[in-house]
Amino acid sequence: MFASSVLFAALASMAIAAPVDMAVRDDKAPPPGWAYGYLENYTTYHTRYLALDCQDKHNTEFFEQCCHPLLATQTLKADRPSQCWPTNAELASATAEENSTAGASANAAAASDFSAATSTVSAALASMTQEAAANPSPSPAAQPSTTEQQAAASSPSPSPASNNNGGGGNWNTGGQATFFYQNGNPGACGNYHDDSYPLVAIDQAWWPGWQSGNSSPYCGQWVNIVNTDTGASVTAQVQDVCPTCANGNSLDLSVGAFTAIGSESQGVLPIKWEFV
Repeated sequence: MFASSVLFAALASMAIAAPVDMAVRDDKAPPPGWAYGYLENYTTYHTRYLALDCQDKHNTEFFEQCCHPLLATQTLKADRPSQCWPTNAELASATAEENSTAGASANAAAASDFSAATSTVSAALASMTQEAAANPSPSPAAQPSTTEQQAAASSPSPSPASNNNGGGGNWNTGGQATFFYQNGNPGACGNYHDDSYPLVAIDQAWWPGWQSGNSSPYCGQWVNIVNTDTGASVTAQVQDVCPTCANGNSLDLSVGAFTAIGSESQGVLPIKWEFV
């Protein structure tokens, strides 16, 4: 299991604070970049989208209230108004519609929405990190390999940047911390850990050849991570790779590490970090 970047946790939180249309694709498989563990089950969302006729309700208050995916920690009846609750009959009809010509047409329209939303979120996240990464310097690490996710390949991450902190350490700055769930799977370093264990998935810029199964010299190393907004810090161990982090100095943290310096509801935290 390669850690899901909660770059898409940011996407999920933006779907609440400033909704974007995370719509379904023209088939029933999750679209590239679907944030497993952070967003609700894709099939559940896909069926509800059709049951509520969301494809015909763009630019309406109903769409904004009812047609975006839930976070994995949310429930429909607790977090959405009653008009967003499809009936059993509507759900049954939507399931049948998924395999019909009309359903395929609706899914194709929604696929276009998903592509537009992905571009919007990518641009927004790039803007969020622009100021913090204003003076990046080249990293000794090789340039990241092209990932299997073409969306990431279309917007290369900047090389890791670092600054001395004046205390003998070498701080990597301008990055973001997101969080992931292991869900019982090993990280790219091959080890199993509980979600409460402080883990780090480093950006692919630090791990050349990870797609080919190449091991990393950083596996097992410890990292000191500081929330630059609050000064809260945590020490966590490198056990995974993050192919979709915002930039080379961003980290994907286990829930146990992330909640030591912030809350899950924040989704994304500004950080600096160093190897210890």
